[in-house]
Amino acid sequence: MPRSSEILISGTIIYGDDFQTLEGYISIRDGIIKEVGREKVDADFEGIVCPRFVNAHVHVGDSAFKDPPFLPLSDLVGPGGLKSCLLEKTPRDLLIEGMRRSLLDMAATGTFAFADFREGGEQGVKMLLEAQQGLPLISRILGRPQYNETEIPKECWGLGISSTRDHELELLKRAVAWARRAGQVVAIHAGEAGNDDIADALRLEPDFLVHLNCASQEDLNSVAKAKIPVVVCPRSNLVTGVGLPDVLRMLDLGITVGVGTDNVMLNSPNMFEEMQLLAKALLHDDRQVFKMCTLNGAKIMGIDQRAGSICEGKEARVMVINGRSNNLWGSQGPLASIVRRARPSDIVAVF
Repeated sequence: MPRSSEILISGTIIYGDDFQTLEGYISIRDGIIKEVGREKVDADFEGIVCPRFVNAHVHVGDSAFKDPPFLPLSDLVGPGGLKSCLLEKTPRDLLIEGMRRSLLDMAATGTFAFADFREGGEQGVKMLLEAQQGLPLISRILGRPQYNETEIPKECWGLGISSTRDHELELLKRAVAWARRAGQVVAIHAGEAGNDDIADALRLEPDFLVHLNCASQEDLNSVAKAKIPVVVCPRSNLVTGVGLPDVLRMLDLGITVGVGTDNVMLNSPNMFEEMQLLAKALLHDDRQVFKMCTLNGAKIMGIDQRAGSICEGKEARVMVINGRSNNLWGSQGPLASIVRRARPSDIVAVF
């Protein structure tokens, strides 16, 4: 169908920034949600219409070597760990193929935007851009400081720091200063293997933090006071055995919480699975969990004014879910069923 043509989708709409449900339709023209109505229409697609996901923290660079042995976090992804060794010896074309397959998987499973912590310096960034070529995904690439260098490639959205314990603090300060001069954001892994790196991370005044599963009440109070968003990755935390984040406490403190799937070598970039774990183990609040996986991620990535929820004037980054599939038939609430049990096979269409 030509991009300029009108597309009508009817059914149950997960509408607005508060994700309320309404029966009606949406009209899409030129890739924009032009109208939301409550009438019955002769539609092109029918089902549960909801915004697509934002994967706010992922490492797609390790997609060529999935499901390694269960090892401590430092042995898996720390400096000199298994991941860095595999990245060094895996041919470039295989790394790119792995990335592209993961990006295709993300698009097919409902994700439209992702933030990637990019290893490998300028060459690593070029590989991801090559892998993403032609795919309908919004990427935010975060480069890492390399050895004694503080600059990151100009194609990056910002600076992504693995942990303040992995580098000399003075180097990180220079890298952050360089990023700020370049108008780039700063994001830091913190509180994943312990909470000893959180204070230093906060001193660098990042735009957002990743993990915080080991954060104390005092740590979370400091994060909330600084108004710094957090991206949690609970499936990854389970694999590495470092403990789950206190999402409820974060939200009670007013912290904006997004969600990511983290390393592809540990977990698929399937946000449905992340949602289910969050809703069933950490937060019995379907609407809040869905918001974390969509609009909150969009806010953290700076794209919430254009996407992340179904509102007139926003980009039509939406998907249609078959509410009468064998999996979802008998649902007592469309939003609850999307969050707790929907899977990629329930998707009718993505836009």
